[in-house]
Amino acid sequence: MSAPIPPTLARRVLQLALGRGMRARVVIADLDEEFDYRVRAGGRAAARRWYWRAAAGVSLSYIRRRPQRVHDPRHGASLMDSIFQDVRFAARALRKSPGFTAAALVTLVVGIGSSTAIFSLLNSVVLRPLPFERPDRLMFLAEADPAGDVFTIAWPNFQDWQRELKSFEAIAGQGAATFNLTGEGAAERLQGRAVSWNFLRLLGARPIVGRDFEPADDQLGVEHRVLISHALWTRRYARASDILGRQLMMDGHAHTVIGVLPEGFHVFRDDDIYEPFTVRATPGSGYQDRGNHMALFAIGRLRDGVSEVAARQELAAVAAALEKAHPVTNAGITGFVQPLAHRIVGDLRPTLIAMFAAVGFLLLIACVNVTNLQVARGAARRHELAVRVALGSGRLRLVRQLMAESLLLSAAGGLLGLVFGATMLRVLLALAPAGLPRLDEVSLDGAALVFACGAVLLSGLVFGVIPAFHASRRSGQQALVRASRNAGGAASMRLRRTLIVAETALALILLTGAGLMVRTMQQLSSVDTGIDVEHVATVRFTISNAEWDAARRRLFFEELEQKARALPGVADVALSMSLPIEGTNGWGSVFILGDRAPTATDLPSAEFTPVTSGYFSTMKMRIVAGRALEPADRGDSAHAIVVNETFAKRFWPDGNAVGQRLKQGWVDSPTPWREIVGVANDVKTYGVAETTPLQVYTPLAQDTARSVALIARTSIKPEAVLLSLSDLVKRLNGDLPVYNVATLSSMLAESTARERVTATVLGVFAAIALLLAAVGLYGIVSHGVTERTPEIGVRLALGAAPAAIVRLFLRGGVATAGTGIALGALGAFWLTRFLDQLLFGVTPADAIAFAAAAAALFAVALIACYLPAARAARISPTVALRGD
Repeated sequence: MSAPIPPTLARRVLQLALGRGMRARVVIADLDEEFDYRVRAGGRAAARRWYWRAAAGVSLSYIRRRPQRVHDPRHGASLMDSIFQDVRFAARALRKSPGFTAAALVTLVVGIGSSTAIFSLLNSVVLRPLPFERPDRLMFLAEADPAGDVFTIAWPNFQDWQRELKSFEAIAGQGAATFNLTGEGAAERLQGRAVSWNFLRLLGARPIVGRDFEPADDQLGVEHRVLISHALWTRRYARASDILGRQLMMDGHAHTVIGVLPEGFHVFRDDDIYEPFTVRATPGSGYQDRGNHMALFAIGRLRDGVSEVAARQELAAVAAALEKAHPVTNAGITGFVQPLAHRIVGDLRPTLIAMFAAVGFLLLIACVNVTNLQVARGAARRHELAVRVALGSGRLRLVRQLMAESLLLSAAGGLLGLVFGATMLRVLLALAPAGLPRLDEVSLDGAALVFACGAVLLSGLVFGVIPAFHASRRSGQQALVRASRNAGGAASMRLRRTLIVAETALALILLTGAGLMVRTMQQLSSVDTGIDVEHVATVRFTISNAEWDAARRRLFFEELEQKARALPGVADVALSMSLPIEGTNGWGSVFILGDRAPTATDLPSAEFTPVTSGYFSTMKMRIVAGRALEPADRGDSAHAIVVNETFAKRFWPDGNAVGQRLKQGWVDSPTPWREIVGVANDVKTYGVAETTPLQVYTPLAQDTARSVALIARTSIKPEAVLLSLSDLVKRLNGDLPVYNVATLSSMLAESTARERVTATVLGVFAAIALLLAAVGLYGIVSHGVTERTPEIGVRLALGAAPAAIVRLFLRGGVATAGTGIALGALGAFWLTRFLDQLLFGVTPADAIAFAAAAAALFAVALIACYLPAARAARISPTVALRGD
């Protein structure tokens, strides 16, 4: 081995060897510690190979003779050759740094994959237009009270809207319905929708088999005609070609199939049956009563040029005119208009937006972390880059080469990220609560691929530009001198500290958001539901056949309750029209004896729930005054009721509710007067996050509902009793399909599933961000230890204590982390207010969440800084000085 050749001499040797009119193609590779060169000369046309090894860390290899050609954009092949060479060298450089490459890839895969998965959810559920004709013109219409509560439309009011509203091309009524399908195979409970005849036409849809509804189908007394879903046609009838005209026995009536809907067609949920609304609105249902708000909402299509605001104003004017014309039933009732897409998505929109914002922060943290790795790697490659500059590489050429590495790395991370994102998307869909809208449309489609490509390009530019320009800013002989003396380390260290501050701030924002959701889950779990949900099994069934009168239903309920009580493992049994947590199936106005309410609309509304006498003991509810319902409270006895504490305190705050009388509806309503015999504790009827409504419990023997839940408290695991309860109902009547088979504890968990999934996702993202911040801090302190090893040796040799060395490095690391935490706290204080709609029991500025996030991040940062600092204190002065 010969002595190192100076760069100027090396450049001159190259010029002489190549000759005039020739140029070299230079490839950088790993080097040994000495500098040498060899010339293997062949014939005049043969290639000359140069192989350089230098202490500067550069190898010049495979130099070919070729005519010199000035770069011209017209010479596309030359540019493509150069780009291909950059990519090939970038791949070789990344392959020779496996530690760096693996760390950067894992970071990018998590960042790009997570953001792609969440974007797919957001795009499919919120951003993508509804699959209907001109979906931006579709509006959801309902009635509302002065408090802003939205409810269903009275049928006469709906008819007036159709005649009076000019802002809409058409208005169609629709409402949820259910059907018991019997007669062919096992009985099945089907979800359906009662609609106006023009419902499909308004949406721009049409059956793929058969015909649509006509006005003649939407009349009283006509034959029951239905449209069925593609899923039902496939699942139950194997796409039978003779489906048109087939008679389906549903709810004791024959329904003729006139058409099959397109595959995947649904509006609010996956309905299997569509039936004209008027057919279901029988004369005895009271649908012509303006005070009867049936299960009817509306969808309207705005005329061209009409805005949502204008339509809302016109609807308010029509509602005011109806209020003036019908003051008893319409007082205080106005209209409600909302884009159909917003109504379908509901409160899922802020959840997905919050998740997407969180994953955006995670992607940004990943880019910052990889940028930090690139800067550190650039500092380690100072010798290599310096020699390349000394040999004539321009700054733009170096930037292009380093950017090729960054983009290649981000492209690899993007490809692997798509696999990770697809897996994460499947997990999120599996965790999603049942009934969420448009989840069947979620997929990694073209929009998700475009987003992933954008994320790859953006991340490659973000973490590539800064290190590239930082590493290429020196030139010529000066670069070699500085590189040999480890100069430039201070500038690299300042840049890395700045990146760590940004990364720590972003991590704290994510941690604070996750902390707020965890606090929300704590508050939800601490809410007293008013019942004991453990060891409770329940199944639901509906008696829809008109032949089952009240007396027959009463006898069936008594037999069912008696036989269910005798099942093994069953301790107590009850029947109820509604179940806690999932909501109520009946509500109505309340008129209290002696009340002087001027209009029916001023009456308060309460939830009316028919139950058997064993309901309170089965649910382990408390009777705080009076007595519970008893078996003697039958159809031929006095009408006794039990109200909840909220009801009693509102109307009788002095505590004398027992003995008071009230009725459901207005004073002239045909409903009987009922006497309050007891007051029960409050129960969360609509979920733990909702306020407790006014609740009235009536005897099921007096209000024989058709839709009933069988509830059993068990002495064994409730899951073991569910099948026995289902079989019992089917054994007593094979035409009663059983559905909603579940334990009460699982229903409670389902009611908070959205908050739990949000907290879990944000928590995972925050944990990843915390880990990345810790790795970054560890790396910067560790790098500082390596750079200052000679200084440490001198300090220890002069008598410095190891504790002083630890404090030296801890001070810098903790100061960096503290700055990031302070900036992150300011950012979190501003950004967490957008989580307000997702929180329960806490405020966006919750001190506990902020303090916990800051403390956790500071503790992790302290550990990350202490480990390399402690290693520095154990360095032997002799070894450190000898290395220098």
